[in-house]
Amino acid sequence: MIRNLTHKLRINFRGPIWLITSGAVAVGLVLAIVLVALRPRMPIPESILQKLNFSVFYPGGHSTYKVDQNSITYSSSDKVLIFHAKSDDNDLTISEQATPDSFNDIPDYYTKLLEKLNDYKDFDSVSGKVALTRPQELKGAQSAVFNSRGVLMFVHPAHDLSNDDWRKFFDSIEQATTN
Repeated sequence: MIRNLTHKLRINFRGPIWLITSGAVAVGLVLAIVLVALRPRMPIPESILQKLNFSVFYPGGHSTYKVDQNSITYSSSDKVLIFHAKSDDNDLTISEQATPDSFNDIPDYYTKLLEKLNDYKDFDSVSGKVALTRPQELKGAQSAVFNSRGVLMFVHPAHDLSNDDWRKFFDSIEQATTN
């Protein structure tokens, strides 16, 4: 009789333990799949990142702009990365390169460049200082210049952005380090 009771108890305890364990494993697998599916993805291909000698800034996951994967190009001869970031109502052409040595070696070189590009507003973003310009070379069209952390970035919108929209864009960019 004791043997039968022990056998029954073992079966009764195995059921709930197996059920709890398998349930926990299932929940863990579902969470892992969700986390992998929702994790931010680097929009610039690894094959291009390996060629760069500077960090890349791109619209982050909470930005209204998304990188157009078909627009990403890198010129090895010019050492310039170009891509488009699109939202529902605008298309930004973004070019990035390593900050030229002359910006550090020659006093006021960057400031004089901004003057030549007809800068009209500066602001600080989460990632660094931004200058809004209206270059004659772009027939007075709006452009932004960002020079921070060894990266020089030019951003040209298809349609003008408000100062607030520029701030939101630059506050949303993320930095991906390369080799």
